[in-house]
Amino acid sequence: MDIAVRSEAWAKLYNDPELGAGNFLFKAFDAYTDTESIFLHLEKPYISPSGASHTSFSLNTLCEVVAQLAAWYVQKDVKQGNYVCLYLGDGIASFLHFLALNSLACVPVLINGNLRPDIAALYADLNRFSVFVHDRETATRWQLDAVFGATRRLDAGFKEGVVVPLADLCKDLWPAPRHADDTIMICHSSGTTGVPKAVLFGHAQFFNGKRERLQSFVEDPSDKLATAMPTTHAAGISYLMTAVLLQLPTLSLNTQTGPMVATLLASFQPTIVTAFPQTYASFAEAGLPDAYFKSIRRFYNTGDSAHEAHIAQLLRLAPDARFTDMFGASELGMSQFFKVSTVGSTTSVRSVGKPAAYAHCAILAPDGKELPDGTPGYFGVHSPTVTPGYYGQPHLTAMTTLNGYWLTSDVGLRMADGEFIHLDRAVDVVDSFIIGKPAYTLLLEEHLLKLRDIFDVTVVGIPRGPTREEALLILVRPNAAANAISAEQILRHTLQCYPFQGMASLPEYCVCIGILEPDFVLPLGSTGKVLKRVIRDNFWAWQREFDEQQRDKLGELLWNQDADLSLLPSLPARSLLEYVMTA
Repeated sequence: MDIAVRSEAWAKLYNDPELGAGNFLFKAFDAYTDTESIFLHLEKPYISPSGASHTSFSLNTLCEVVAQLAAWYVQKDVKQGNYVCLYLGDGIASFLHFLALNSLACVPVLINGNLRPDIAALYADLNRFSVFVHDRETATRWQLDAVFGATRRLDAGFKEGVVVPLADLCKDLWPAPRHADDTIMICHSSGTTGVPKAVLFGHAQFFNGKRERLQSFVEDPSDKLATAMPTTHAAGISYLMTAVLLQLPTLSLNTQTGPMVATLLASFQPTIVTAFPQTYASFAEAGLPDAYFKSIRRFYNTGDSAHEAHIAQLLRLAPDARFTDMFGASELGMSQFFKVSTVGSTTSVRSVGKPAAYAHCAILAPDGKELPDGTPGYFGVHSPTVTPGYYGQPHLTAMTTLNGYWLTSDVGLRMADGEFIHLDRAVDVVDSFIIGKPAYTLLLEEHLLKLRDIFDVTVVGIPRGPTREEALLILVRPNAAANAISAEQILRHTLQCYPFQGMASLPEYCVCIGILEPDFVLPLGSTGKVLKRVIRDNFWAWQREFDEQQRDKLGELLWNQDADLSLLPSLPARSLLEYVMTA
């Protein structure tokens, strides 16, 4: 579509006060004079209720399929205001159902199809969500009958060439109008610390920060987007929303990691890529040649911050690109911090950059007081993008708000220049008396990834006997293409990081180094994050297996008291701020 035609529509949409996250498809359809041009391309075909197989969409065909899905829901007696759980496979399906349910003024409850069904069922039961929609992919992946029992389930596994019964939509009532305070979606948190929380998203709230993309996201008329973000996550919905509003040529990926993603990107030749850290990390170990992604000019990462070592490898593959790391969470509605890296200019250790223009951020003490620069505390965010709260949990919502700030559950500090440093998730900090200072697991991971022989590392606090103390467990996956690295080498490098500098000796059972076997995969959550709580619960069983000569998980396991540290250089003690400033 001609850039002049698109620009005219962008201006109209930008100035529409009713435009929001619940009605953007129909607003875009009305704004564009050309609704026939293909803009959305799929990695895998989508079968609609009409039995048609779709590999791409224009605004016309997108609205047609959304209307079919809405008619299917009405046929299934789904009514306005119903909360409907979407437990669908990877790819575009969740986005299409999200659009259809919003057109009926229902609330789509997006559930990652990789979340274990027993957890998904418990999540739905706790929140009293009574309608569950699945498709062939999730039905094949999981044994749903054994888990959901009497729960009302709708099978959206449409088959090519088979037309399903559809109700007539009343054109005077469809699509339903959406208002600023309407709940238009519920997404769940990652669930790394237990049963996921149900995060609310509003029509106006979730669109805050998105309207500006109509004026700034397209930097060149030839821009093309590829997104590997799952459409069960708010970020996945957000970028497809952007693609629809801008009529931006877009590839929506089902696959999120590995060589297949790299091949698809090289074929589609996007200028913009959006993904989570796991996608970018998978490129780092794929052995791809320099400038493999020569078309890419912008990478966007959201959720957890990416590791600097992985960013550097990614920029080797796309030397003309800039990597924008956006620190956020589902509850924040949109990323609150931005930092940009280019070839030869990656940002400082664990920096998340400065807050976005729409956000006011602070580091807080437990009583809510703002802490001075350089003092670690809790991240607090005050922003129009922040969620209205957790569904059905007013007490949890209230406790997550402190002195007017939303707590992100992260620990960090602010530098004198206004940059913020992300030290750790609050639940993962190892606040151990035997070390004498808090140990920040993400800070240690970043430090260890400076070793070229290490591809990935996970640092976890594990229980240490009958006391409430924790030891530090460092699990390393070596770089397959590099030289072998020993557990003792890794331990020596660990002790050069905060908080160990300046310590003359270590108590027994303080630090443990484990080198993972190539075929052993650490426990992962539905979003691909390592489940540190599961490692905590299982480590001592792994230790026993190792002692009994089982090597299917750990090839090496070394505690600090069993290592020769006599030749370790004596380093002066440094404060946390001194370490961060010089790392």
